[in-house]
Amino acid sequence: MKNKSFKKIIPYLAAGVVALVCIASAALYLNAGRAGKVRTDIVIFGDSLMAYAQDETSVASLLAEKTGLKVTDLSFGGTLMSDNPETETLGSHRNYLSMYTIARSFYMDDFSVPRNIRTTEPATDYFDERIRAMESLDLADTDTVIMDHCLNDYHCGIPIGTPDDKDEYTYCGAFRSVTGFLKSVNPDIRIIVLSPTQKWTVEGVSAEEIDYGGGTLDAYVRAQKEMAEVLGLEYIDIYGLYDETYLTPEGEEITGYSYTVEGTHPDFYGRDAISSAIAEYLKETDR
Repeated sequence: MKNKSFKKIIPYLAAGVVALVCIASAALYLNAGRAGKVRTDIVIFGDSLMAYAQDETSVASLLAEKTGLKVTDLSFGGTLMSDNPETETLGSHRNYLSMYTIARSFYMDDFSVPRNIRTTEPATDYFDERIRAMESLDLADTDTVIMDHCLNDYHCGIPIGTPDDKDEYTYCGAFRSVTGFLKSVNPDIRIIVLSPTQKWTVEGVSAEEIDYGGGTLDAYVRAQKEMAEVLGLEYIDIYGLYDETYLTPEGEEITGYSYTVEGTHPDFYGRDAISSAIAEYLKETDR
């Protein structure tokens, strides 16, 4: 009787062994794929608001100094949240490095698209190094993502869309897809959305008065905040940051346009203010 009972469970034992082997093989495969990948505490995905400086005065470097965390800056100037279907506008040749393309590359574990970007645009000499850093990043072992894409979607007149969009050619649709890609790679990753700062033309005209085809900048900021709420993401609102007055060690008052180099890109005081706002938020929401 015992032999007959034992014979009955042999198939189940065999199936269990096969299942264990499959699980072990899958684990080895995943670990092999992540071999050589680099861990970071915070990765910043953004545009030139983050990437304008790449030295110790960059937003990422100042944030690392203020928090004691490892911060990896994977920002690329001129890039958008969405893909851009137009060939003659600012971001079209940089669809290779849109946030949609970057997030999809992590999801597919295939960086051939960003790797193949070719541009002669100024201030892009750091692109190749950052693309290599992107390929080596272990997003599955990254704690926090900070995303600030918004400003160039505004510049390019990308349609804002609606929160239900899934089209990578609208701001909201790309935003939704990006979040899904990142969460698929790392379900526990903390995604913090960072608003842009105010922007002016060289002549001092506010971006709230200029529409490049998709709306004024504040309309994109409202859409960005709404998408963060809809998708359950954290949000740091620095859109009014430059309204505050900063007193330099020399006694000079910095406010408004004076935080920028030419109305858009933050100078040192602007970058210091941005990094301080992020660091303060992280401190207040420490978990």
